[in-house]
Amino acid sequence: MKDGVIMNNVLIRKVNPNDAYGVEYVSAHSWKETYSGLISDEYLDNRVKKIDNKDEERINKTRTFLETAKNYYVAECDNKIVGLLSVREAIEEYPEYGHLGAIYVLKDYQGYGIGKELFKKGIEDLIEMGYSKMQLECMKGNNTINFYKKYEGHIVNTIDYPIKDEMVKADIVLFEDINKILELLNNNPKSL
Repeated sequence: MKDGVIMNNVLIRKVNPNDAYGVEYVSAHSWKETYSGLISDEYLDNRVKKIDNKDEERINKTRTFLETAKNYYVAECDNKIVGLLSVREAIEEYPEYGHLGAIYVLKDYQGYGIGKELFKKGIEDLIEMGYSKMQLECMKGNNTINFYKKYEGHIVNTIDYPIKDEMVKADIVLFEDINKILELLNNNPKSL
């Protein structure tokens, strides 16, 4: 998929600074929906409350970040941001593995293939960046791990991951051949 191509009434495009509120909304609400019971409810509720109240400080920080963000995308449906993706260079511990930073889709928009298209876009970007392998973190207890395993992701380590004032467990997941995954996705999109 190329930037700006509409697929099934969903547009996946590069982010821009004006997307700050939508990015924060998707992030906060997706975390609440996905990580409830894995991270303290107090933290998750506070994050959602700030965004629902349009916390200008948080939104302005995100707007500033988005001004220079590379490889950051949103999924848009009917002019509403419903998902997001971030892709980054390799982290120090896994220098040969491009880093998939985040994929979030609002609960009401899950099950329509949006997350899978974001996953595909992330792989395409990593290949364009020169990577053939991918690394990501998946919080312990997050059912998305089953999706990653379906595409030959394998857990190589579990780490303590800091979230605000608490530590959570996260699995390090590696993918050894993202070209193979992309080929599968392109040749058999229903496999998603």
